[in-house]
Amino acid sequence: MENLPAFGLANTITGFATLFSGIACLVLARLIHPHPARWRFAYWTIVVTGVFTVTLHGFGETNPVFGPRWFWAFLDTGSNIVVAWAIALAVLGDYYEPATARRGRLILSGAMLIGVGWHFYDRLPSTERAYLIPLGEWGGFYPGESWLIAMSWTTVGLFVARRELIPPRALPLLLLTLGLLLVGMLLATARNDVVLFPFFSLHALWHLVSAYAFIALWGFNHVRFASPAPPS
Repeated sequence: MENLPAFGLANTITGFATLFSGIACLVLARLIHPHPARWRFAYWTIVVTGVFTVTLHGFGETNPVFGPRWFWAFLDTGSNIVVAWAIALAVLGDYYEPATARRGRLILSGAMLIGVGWHFYDRLPSTERAYLIPLGEWGGFYPGESWLIAMSWTTVGLFVARRELIPPRALPLLLLTLGLLLVGMLLATARNDVVLFPFFSLHALWHLVSAYAFIALWGFNHVRFASPAPPS
């Protein structure tokens, strides 16, 4: 097994931050105050995508060791789409009427399957890949990554539509979460190997920022669910 290049090692190590942030959300939600099952499921999806982030960069960044690179890349971005879907479902359960939530779950689940399927097709070796959102030499977003962004902003929209129901004490933590995710999205526009002088490995920094965003999301939920009347 060959040593990873510097950017690959950075991406692999910071991938563990994503994994550990999901584990931290689960542990904190159990030890400090219980969160609803829908949110525990969302935290578990963060753990899963953290595993695939580590395996992509550790096993398949440059010279694949266990299986082809396209397969690890599919699992990485595909599982990120599942995270966005799980969080959106949790928001539906928090703030929307049962009938609306049921319809929303069907629509979101269909969108998730379409996104994962499109990403799978785009990653196949036989597919001629091209950025859906090109940013020149800097990088850009392929279809799966673009779908992930769309799913994430859909979740933001679900929060905004029910902003009057968010406790004032929790709102700053939600804004912090959204701000971190926006910074992460900007960092993710670069290719995996972009390192700005002297040591700003942008993709690795994206992993760190997103990990802190997940912890901030747990904090937002904690403020809400530790109140005298938490959501069911």
